[in-house]
Amino acid sequence: MELQTQLPSREQQSIDQMLLLFECRVDVWKFGPAVEMLKAMDIADDQKSIWAHAAYALLDVTCSYFEMIGKALNSGSRISGTAGLDFNHGFCDVYPEFATAGPDRTDPSLPVVKAFRDRLRNGMYHLGYTKTDLMIHNQPFKYPKDFMVASQGGHDFYLVNPHQMTRTVVAHFDGFMGRLRNFSPEFEPMRSKFREFFVDYHVA
Repeated sequence: MELQTQLPSREQQSIDQMLLLFECRVDVWKFGPAVEMLKAMDIADDQKSIWAHAAYALLDVTCSYFEMIGKALNSGSRISGTAGLDFNHGFCDVYPEFATAGPDRTDPSLPVVKAFRDRLRNGMYHLGYTKTDLMIHNQPFKYPKDFMVASQGGHDFYLVNPHQMTRTVVAHFDGFMGRLRNFSPEFEPMRSKFREFFVDYHVA
């Protein structure tokens, strides 16, 4: 908030100022607390400690990352009505192994991404709780990837490891900001969508 008071109004900021303020907000307000939560969780050895059971809250802090960056990655993003596609774009950027349909980010082409979005993002933000069959764990020795689908008795379970996911998105953010600060023509469309997201989408 202090940085914001030192800058011109949103629409009058340079792209460098916009990127600085955006990066500060994400690093300080979102990832800073998330990393501190993760540290506390990783050293909690008492099952009576609140930190031994904080993975759900960690997901609540971090899972908006996919849709947020998707607003800049999806050339067709809008202020409203594109949340699903925005999430898909962001999720596949962080986890390209799920981008099984090439550049296509629509739900019919990405049923696994849609299933995770519905159970995690939609459940969390629409219902206040993740939906059925989303399993939260910290068993990388058994399920080595951040997001995995496991079948048992012919039934699919959608697995997410908030500990690993937090580390992944924090590491990803540095590269995302690097692309936005790269002024080669390749990244101009992404930067243009970011400016639209930063200025127009935040108008009440």
